[in-house]
Amino acid sequence: MDIILYNPLSRNGKSKETVNQLKEKLVSLGNDVSVQSIFEVVSIKSFIESVNIEDRVIIVGGDGTLHHLVNSIRGYDIKQPLYVSKAGTGNDFIRSLNNKEDIIDITPYIKDLPKVLVNNKESLFLNGTGIGVDAYVCHLVNTSPKKKTAFNYFKNALKAFLTYKPSTAVVTVDGVSTAYKKVWFVLAANSIYMGGGMKFSPKSVRDDDLLEMLIIHRIPRLLLFLIFPTIYFGWHVKFRRYVKVVQGKSFKVEYGRSAYLQMDGESLDDVTIMEITR
Repeated sequence: MDIILYNPLSRNGKSKETVNQLKEKLVSLGNDVSVQSIFEVVSIKSFIESVNIEDRVIIVGGDGTLHHLVNSIRGYDIKQPLYVSKAGTGNDFIRSLNNKEDIIDITPYIKDLPKVLVNNKESLFLNGTGIGVDAYVCHLVNTSPKKKTAFNYFKNALKAFLTYKPSTAVVTVDGVSTAYKKVWFVLAANSIYMGGGMKFSPKSVRDDDLLEMLIIHRIPRLLLFLIFPTIYFGWHVKFRRYVKVVQGKSFKVEYGRSAYLQMDGESLDDVTIMEITR
C-alpha cells in the first residue's frame, strides 16, 4: 500500500490538489492508496512504525515539512523507507538531490544530518541554518499574508536590506576564532540550494562530511542590493572581499546582538549564539 502523508499548507495551501493527482496516478498503476494529513498525526514516529514494512510512506510537502519530520523521528531506529513527492514551495532539499523521479526515496539522505544548538535546544537541519538578515527575510516571508512565491521572497528581501542593521560576530571554525565587523549574516550550508532555488553555497556537497560557512560582511547596503540577485546563479561568492566561505565540521557563531535565526527556512527570534556540528 502507498500511504500519502501530506502537509495541507504546502504549495501555499494547494497541496491537496497535488495529493489527488498523485493518488489518481498511483491507483491507475494498481496500487492501494490511503491519504492522511500530517496535522492529524499525533506522533510521526508512532505513525511510521505502525505501517507495514512493505508499504510506502510518501511525504507530500516542502523543506519545512521535511525539517519537522526528521526532527520528529530523530534518535529512533526507523526501518520504514520514506519517500517524498515534489510538492513543496521551495523543495531545495529535493533539488539538491538532482533526482528527476516524481517520488524519491530520501532514507539514505536523512540518516546523517548536521546539528545546530540554539538556546539549549539541538535540532537537525537538511539544507542550511543561519543568523542575520537572511533569517530576517525568512521571518518576513513566513509571517506575510502573501503567498510564498519567488516574487514575495524577493520583495521581502529588499525590505529587509533597507532596514536591517549589520552586527559584529565572532565565528569559530574547528577551534579557530575570527572576529568580524558589519556582518549581515552567517550561514552554514549542507546543500547548494536554499531560499527556493538560490545557490547560496555553490560548492556544497550533501553527502560529504563537511559544511560550508558563508560570512557576508563589510558590504555597503547599496552593493548588497546589486549582489543579491547573483545568488540565484551562485556568482556572489566571487565577491571575496565581502563574501567569505570556510569549510569545516564544527562551528560556533557569537552574534553581537539578538537576531533572527533560520533552519531550513523556519525562523526563530532572540538568538545570539548558534553551535553547529557535522
